[in-house]
Amino acid sequence: MIHKSWLELVVRTETDGLMQTSFLPLRGMLVLTAAVVTVFLLDWHTPLGFAVFALYVPICLASLRLVGWRAAFLTGIVCSTLMIAGWFLSMPGIPFLWSVLNRGIGLLVLWSVLWGGHLFQQRTRELERVQTDLQHEVEQRTKAEQTIRATNEELEIRVAWRTALLKASLDRWDLVTQATHDGVYDWDLTTRRVVHSPHWIEMHGFKNGDDSETFEQWSTRIHPDDRARVLGHLEEYLAKKRQGFREEYRIRRRDDRWIWVLDRAYALWEGNSRAIRLVGSEKDITERKRAEELLRKHEAQLINLTTKLLQAQDEERQRIARELHDDVTQRLAVLAVEISALTRSDSSEASHQGHIEHLRKAAAQLAEDVHNFAYRLHPSLLEHLGLEAAIRDQVDDFIRRTGLKVQYMQRKVPRSLPLNVATCLYRVTQESLQNVLKHAEASDVLIRLLGTATGVGICIRDNGKGFIHEPAGSASRGLGLISMEERVRLFNGTFRIRTCIGKGTEIHAWVPCSDSPADCQLDTQRSTAPSLSTS
Repeated sequence: MIHKSWLELVVRTETDGLMQTSFLPLRGMLVLTAAVVTVFLLDWHTPLGFAVFALYVPICLASLRLVGWRAAFLTGIVCSTLMIAGWFLSMPGIPFLWSVLNRGIGLLVLWSVLWGGHLFQQRTRELERVQTDLQHEVEQRTKAEQTIRATNEELEIRVAWRTALLKASLDRWDLVTQATHDGVYDWDLTTRRVVHSPHWIEMHGFKNGDDSETFEQWSTRIHPDDRARVLGHLEEYLAKKRQGFREEYRIRRRDDRWIWVLDRAYALWEGNSRAIRLVGSEKDITERKRAEELLRKHEAQLINLTTKLLQAQDEERQRIARELHDDVTQRLAVLAVEISALTRSDSSEASHQGHIEHLRKAAAQLAEDVHNFAYRLHPSLLEHLGLEAAIRDQVDDFIRRTGLKVQYMQRKVPRSLPLNVATCLYRVTQESLQNVLKHAEASDVLIRLLGTATGVGICIRDNGKGFIHEPAGSASRGLGLISMEERVRLFNGTFRIRTCIGKGTEIHAWVPCSDSPADCQLDTQRSTAPSLSTS
């Protein structure tokens, strides 16, 4: 019954902690069964004292090796049972007690070897499992190392590429700074450390081995007249109260020589709270400042020369006007009187009376024209009655000569103006009306003489054809416009022209005046035609 159960045994093996079921091959089962039966029969027919039962040990070990611990355990029980049965059935050969001891040692050896084989098998499987885990971990680490190596190579490629780009960028930056002659600085506002470019060091007279300059040392080198302004604007920029930092100031070099620099800086902010870094560039503009100073001197000389030329022109006009009025006009008047007396003489022939009368009228007209020409050269009203009366008289004369509609308005004009200021505005009005007559083809003219808190201005507007306004300095610009603009500029005034094709022309001239606005005439308006819109 035991043999039958053992032959039908279902062997369960445990692999990696899981119970797996497998059937022993029929041949192996038969071999193990035959071996057990053979040993039992041999033990049965052998007298006690022979250790035939020891042959059960290799059978149990074979079972342990082939089918596992559970089947070997059952095999051991079967072999132990047969060993005890053989003790009873074997022929006597040694004393009883010795046979009992012999069989007991055999059982002890069987189970010791079987248990030792079981433990060995467990340790072997654990070692195999550990080895498998180690191999798996080694494979994973190998793959990880390969991945890390590939990543490292990719990073090295990227670093080399970025390094090449950075080097190219630094080379370009060096070329730019060398080409523009700019000195660059980088100021860390948290550590107060400043790094300067080689050109900045050279520009300020330092040497490469000198210690880095602090902000306090830099600020003390700024010219006293510029220091408060520069530091104040820098503080406002770092406090976000200014849009940018761009200053021109004087600074003392290391060799105590003063230079002008153009300083431009840009701040980096920590969020929106505070500035942590200031990067900027400085450019030596000393030569430019010298050129500007020389240009200002030449401009002042040119203005002085222009003033003298205009004064000489006005004086010459005044002299010619006096000569014409005091000499030529008087002589023409005497000639007209003598011709008139000749017409009343009885000795004159009747055939000559008409010709003499024509000569008298021509002489009178010539005297009137010379008188008007002398007045236009230097109006006496400008000296005796002022600017407002002189312009009103000029407007009347312009209406009488041209027949155009002219509206003249004046408001808050000071009672007394410096003669040179009055002459300037009078000449602008005179030249503007002359341009209207020659070029504008206008039908209406508006003249406004206005006093302000700080000066006097004149505005002449017409509804003529207009023109294309050329900028100042253009070669095609008329001499009349240049003359008006120069006159106004000599008094630090403003001169502006507004014109458009088909929409007329408007000329504005304003010059400063020190007279009080309270000392003004009452508003008056005199119009010889329907008023134009002043909007």
